[in-house]
Amino acid sequence: MSFLPYSVIGVLVPALVKKTPEVLKKIFKLQPIDDATKARVTAKAYPWYYAIGYACWLLCLFLSGFAVFGYVAFYLPVIFVEFDPGVYWKFIFLGLINMVGAWLIIGALLDQLFWWLSSDSFKDYVRYRNMKEGMDVDVPLQICTLWKIGIGYYVLFSPAIYFLL
Repeated sequence: MSFLPYSVIGVLVPALVKKTPEVLKKIFKLQPIDDATKARVTAKAYPWYYAIGYACWLLCLFLSGFAVFGYVAFYLPVIFVEFDPGVYWKFIFLGLINMVGAWLIIGALLDQLFWWLSSDSFKDYVRYRNMKEGMDVDVPLQICTLWKIGIGYYVLFSPAIYFLL
C-alpha cells in the first residue's frame, strides 16, 4: 500500500468533519442556542456519570445502524428460502443503504425518546457537549432536521432499494 492515500485522507477528513456542522446549519437554517442558555449551560458543573450517559446515548445511535446492517446483510440471506450466493451483493448494498437510513430515522426516534426521558440537568449537559463539539443547535431542532434528512434520504434512494429488491 502506498503512503499517499493515507496522507490525503488524514489531511482531508478532520477538516471536513470540522466544517460539516456549519454547513448543515446554513443548509437547514438552524438557529443557534441563545446566549442566556449558553451562559447557563457553561456555568454549571456536571457529575462525571453524565459523560457515561452521553456516551451510551451515542453508542445506541451508532449501534442501531449496525444492527440494521447485520439484519439485512447476514440474517435475511440465511432465512431466504431460495438464496443464491451470486446475488449476495444485493443484500450487502441493501444493508448499507438501510444502515445509513437507520442512523437517520432510528437515530431521530432514539433522540426523541432519550430527550423526553432525560432530566433538565442532563439536557443541559447534552447542550454543553453539542456546543463543545461545534453543533450549538438545540436538540429538538436537530431531531427535526434528522427527520427531514432521513425522509429525503429514503426518497432519494428508493429507486436503488427497488432495484435491489
